Amino acid sequence: MQNTIPFPANTPKRIRRTTFDFALIFLMLSVVTLLVILVFWQFWHANRIFTGVRIASIPVGGMTRIEAVNELNREIQPYPLPPVSLTYQDTVWPLPELSIRSGQAASNPSTIDLPSAVNRAYLTGREGKISTKMQDQLVALLVGINVEPQISFDRAQLRQLLSQKALNLQRPARSQQEIGDVTVPAQNGLNVDVEMTLQLLLEALRTNFSGNRPIRVPFVVQEVAPQSPNVEPQASGPVFELQSTPAMVLQSNAGLEIALDPATLASLRFSEFPPRLERSKLTALLNEWASRINIEPRDARLQFNPSTRTVSVLQSSQSGLSLNVEETANSIEAAFSAGNREAVMIIDRVPPAVDMNKIPEMGIRELVASGTTYFGGSSPARVRNIEVAAEKFEGAVIPPGQIFSFNKLIEDVSSANGFEDSLIIWGDQTAVGVGGGVCQVSTTVFRAAFEAGLPIVERYNHGYVVSWYGDPGLDATIYTPTVDFKFRNDTETYLLIDPIVDSANGQITFNFYGTKLDRQVTISEPVVTEVTQPEPPTYRVDPELATGVQEQVEWEKEGMVVEVTRTIVDGDGGSRTDTITSTYQPWKAVYLVGPGSPILDTLQEAEDSDGAGTVTETD
Repeated sequence: MQNTIPFPANTPKRIRRTTFDFALIFLMLSVVTLLVILVFWQFWHANRIFTGVRIASIPVGGMTRIEAVNELNREIQPYPLPPVSLTYQDTVWPLPELSIRSGQAASNPSTIDLPSAVNRAYLTGREGKISTKMQDQLVALLVGINVEPQISFDRAQLRQLLSQKALNLQRPARSQQEIGDVTVPAQNGLNVDVEMTLQLLLEALRTNFSGNRPIRVPFVVQEVAPQSPNVEPQASGPVFELQSTPAMVLQSNAGLEIALDPATLASLRFSEFPPRLERSKLTALLNEWASRINIEPRDARLQFNPSTRTVSVLQSSQSGLSLNVEETANSIEAAFSAGNREAVMIIDRVPPAVDMNKIPEMGIRELVASGTTYFGGSSPARVRNIEVAAEKFEGAVIPPGQIFSFNKLIEDVSSANGFEDSLIIWGDQTAVGVGGGVCQVSTTVFRAAFEAGLPIVERYNHGYVVSWYGDPGLDATIYTPTVDFKFRNDTETYLLIDPIVDSANGQITFNFYGTKLDRQVTISEPVVTEVTQPEPPTYRVDPELATGVQEQVEWEKEGMVVEVTRTIVDGDGGSRTDTITSTYQPWKAVYLVGPGSPILDTLQEAEDSDGAGTVTETD
C-alpha cells in the first residue's frame, strides 16, 4: 500500500490571507511613509515658499522670502512702456521714456511691487482650510502656480512730470491792458487740473502698459474768463514786444524751462523807474510753481539677512526736488531790472533720509529688539488686515534722531488701501468697521520700541482691556489720521524694521535691526489699581433671531488703571525711569435675544426693580 500525505485542504485559503496581510502591511507602510514625507515637506518649507510657486514665471519655490526678492531683482529686467504723450488741442508733449523696473533698480515712476508679490507667493499653500492648503501645495508641485506681481506707479513722480508740462500750458486770465503804446487784448486763462489728468494717465498706464501702441492722455484744462474787462492804463516804462517769443525764459539747473509772458510780468511790476517787480507778488507766483515742481524724496526700503548679516535693497531711494523760491526771485528781479530775457530758476535736489548708497554707514548689523503678539482665532478679515498693515512697514528704516510715525507709514486705513471690514472699537461698543486688526500691529511695534528702551513720543491705550494683547498696559491703539503711535530713534545708528506675520500660527513679530546700545532695559510687571466693575449686561432684541435664541456679542471686562514702569541703565551707570499709564473703562456684556423670548419678561421685571439689566431694541 502506497503511503501518501494528503494536501491540506485549507492551504489555498491560507495563501489568500497571507497575500491580503502583505497588501495591508504595504498599505500601512505607504501611509506612514506618506505621512513622514508630508511632515518633512511642511517642516522644510516652514520659512520657504512652497515648491512649484513662481513669480512672473520665475521659479521661487524652496526659497526664503529674502532669497526670492534677491532672485527677482537679478532676473527681472526693465522693459519699456509704450511712448506716453500729453496733449492739448493740437499740441503734444512727450513724456520721458518710462520703463517698469524691479524695486531695487527703480529710478522712475513705474515699478514692480516685488515684496508684495513675494508675500503673496509665501502665503500660497498657507491660507484657508487644511484641505485648501494641501490642494494648493499639490497643484504648485504638480502643475505650478504663478503669481503676477502688481505694477505700481509713483503718483508723486508722475504728478511732478505732469506739473512740469502743465506750467508751459497754464496761464492766468488777462483783461485788456495798455502797456506803453501797445494794447494787449483780453485773453481767457487756462487752468490745468493736474490731479484729474493724473487719474487719466494712471488709468491709461494700468490698462495699456503691456501694449505697443503709443499712449496719449489729454490734459484736463478749464478756461477761466477775466474778472474785469479793463485795467487802468499804466504809466510808460520798459516796453516788451508782444509776440510769440516769451518775454522772459526761466531755465533751471534740473532741465525745466518755463516762460513768463509779458502780461504776467506786467502784473508783477511795482515801479517803472527804475523797473522793479513787487516781491510779494513774485514770491506768491513762485510758491504756486513750487507746489507743482516740488517732489518729496523717497527713502530706501532695506532687508536684513540675520544669517549672513547683510543688507539688501527692497526699494531704491531717490532724491527729491525743491524750488528755491528766494534765489529764483532774486534771479528774476535782477534779469528784469537789467532788461534781460533770460533768468535762472534754482531747483535744489533734496537727498533722501535713507540713501541706498550709504548702507555701509548705517550700522545695521544685529538684532536690537523684538516684540511679539498673538492673534490666533481671529476672523479671516482681521488676519488679512494684520497682513496688509504689516506689509506697510516691510523694510522701513528710521534714521538716528528721527521720529517714527505709525500713521505716516500705514497711510489711510480704508478699503482703497487694501483693508477689509472687521470688528473695531467704536465708542462704547465693538462694531464692524474698516481696519479691524491694525491695532494688533501698532501694539506689536510699541512693544518692540518699549523693549529697546526707545523714547515713546505718542501712545494711547485702548478704551477697554483687549484680550488679544495679554496683560493690560502694553497696548497701543491708532486711528488715522489723528490718533498715532510715535517713538524716537535715540540710537546713533539707523533702525531697520522687519515685520514677520505667521498667519497659520496666529503670531506677529516686529524685529528692529541696527547696533545695540550699551544699555539694559528692565520692564516691570503691570500694576493694576482702581478696578471698577462693569454695568449690568444689556439685552438687545434682534428680530432676525428666533424666539428663545440668545447670542452674546460683547463680554464684560473690568475697568482699571494699569502702570508699567521701564528702567533704562546706560553703560556709564546713568539710569532713567519712565512709566506708561493706561486707563481702561469697564465694558459690559451685551446679548442679542429673539423677539418674544421668555427671558425678556424676566429681564424687564429685574430692570424695573433693581436695574440688574437693560433691554433695548436693535436698529
